[in-house]
Amino acid sequence: MKTIFRISILAVAIMFLTVSCGGKGASVDTALSQIEKAMQKVEKNKTSMTESDWKAFSDELEQPAKVLSDALESNDVGALKKLKISAVMLRYAAVVGEAALHTVTDSLKVKMEETHLADSIAAGIGQLQEALESDELKKAMEELQKELQKLQN
Repeated sequence: MKTIFRISILAVAIMFLTVSCGGKGASVDTALSQIEKAMQKVEKNKTSMTESDWKAFSDELEQPAKVLSDALESNDVGALKKLKISAVMLRYAAVVGEAALHTVTDSLKVKMEETHLADSIAAGIGQLQEALESDELKKAMEELQKELQKLQN
């Protein structure tokens, strides 16, 4: 008897969790499928995406994310949908976070290379100016001019 009672309570709890607050189920399902499709595209190309690609991706997900957010805030979805929305949004955050880290490190590498290159050029110019102003170069130029005059005479 206790087993039957426990099974019936479990069945009622499962039905309640599955059906509770399911008023916007179709729009939520559509939003979830749109986000999942977009995420699959991004996961394949996340390392090669440019800033404009990320902007387009963000714009594409703006409306579905708003639908999911509204459904969560107004408690229009059941517990299982909430878990599914949470899982999809965590996956989204992981992909975007990884891509953002990749983008930031790439831009820092470029800036460091540009800075290093600029420092190298500045150092080279400084060495060239020092060499042009040195007495040894002036003496060598005077000797070359004397040799040139001798050859012309």
